[in-house]
Amino acid sequence: MTLKHLRIFAEVCRMESITEAAKNLNMAQPAVSNAIRELEAFYQVKLFERMNRRLYITNAGEYLRGYADSILTQFEESRDILQDIAASTRIRIGSNVSFGANYLPKIISDFQSIHPEIPLFTMIQNSSHIEDCLLHNELDFAIVDNLSSHAGIRQTLIKEESMFALCSPNFSFLPAFSSTFLHSHHTHDKSDSFRQLSPELSIQDFEKIPLLVREPGSGCRDMLDKRFHQYGIQPKISLESVSTQALLEFCLHGQGVLFLPKAQALDYITSGKLLEIHVTDAEFKRYYYFIYHQKKYLTKSMKYFLDFMLKA
Repeated sequence: MTLKHLRIFAEVCRMESITEAAKNLNMAQPAVSNAIRELEAFYQVKLFERMNRRLYITNAGEYLRGYADSILTQFEESRDILQDIAASTRIRIGSNVSFGANYLPKIISDFQSIHPEIPLFTMIQNSSHIEDCLLHNELDFAIVDNLSSHAGIRQTLIKEESMFALCSPNFSFLPAFSSTFLHSHHTHDKSDSFRQLSPELSIQDFEKIPLLVREPGSGCRDMLDKRFHQYGIQPKISLESVSTQALLEFCLHGQGVLFLPKAQALDYITSGKLLEIHVTDAEFKRYYYFIYHQKKYLTKSMKYFLDFMLKA
C-alpha cells in the first residue's frame, strides 16, 4: 500500500465515482479500479458497493477514509514544513463571491505589497464550496458568510455589511406602490447626497413580488432564507442563478427584486439605474468570517497572512 493508493481511494470517495475520480487524477479508469482492488485485498474488506449504477462506500470504507484523509494531510503538511525552512510557501485563500468581488482584491494587494516573496492562490466560490475545500485541505484560509457548525473550524468575524433590496425604475410592480409607498428618500450612505424616489415595502410583500436570488449554498441565499423563515414567509422566487451578473441583468430589465451588498449596490443606486427598496420592518445583514482548520499546520508564510488578516 502506498500514498498513491490512498490518494486514489480518497478521490473515489469524494467523487463517489471511479470514472470521475480517474478524470480528476488524470488516470485511466482501469488503473483506478485496480488500485481500489489492491486496497481491498490488502485490508481484506470491501470498501465500496455498486448498486443501481451508483457507488456506495461501506462502513469499512468510511473507517479507512478517516485515516486516509489524516495521513494525506500530514504528508502534505510535512512537505510544507520542510519547504518552508528554505523558502516561502504558497498560501491558498478562498472567499465567497461577494467578499471576493468587493474586498478581497485590496486585501491581497495590500498583503503582497508587504510580502511580495510569498506566492498566493485565490479561489472565489460560494460559501459552502469554499468551506468544503478548507475541510479537505484544498485551501489554507477562507472568508465565508454561511458558516456551518463544524467543530474543527476556527473563526473570526471580520466584517458586517448591510444588504440593499434593489429594483429597476421600470419594474412592473412599481405602479402598485406609487400612490402610497413612493417617496423621496436618502440612500443609507450618509456621504452620498443623491436623492431618488424609493419604494417602501414590508417584508410580507416579498410573498407577492418576484425575487432574484443566488443558488443554495451561497451565503447571500442562506441569509435571505433564514430571514424570511424567521418571519414565516415563503418568498416568490422567479430566478435562481450562480451568477450575480446574470441576476443584475434581470434586475436592470425590471424582472424582479435583487438583494446586493452595500458596496455593490451604491453605484447602481447613485447612477439611477436601480432603486433602493426600503424594507420598513426588517434588516438584512451579512457577516463575513475569516476561518481556518484548528489542526492546520501554519507555515511561516501562513502565520504572516493570519496575523495580517486579524489586524486588518
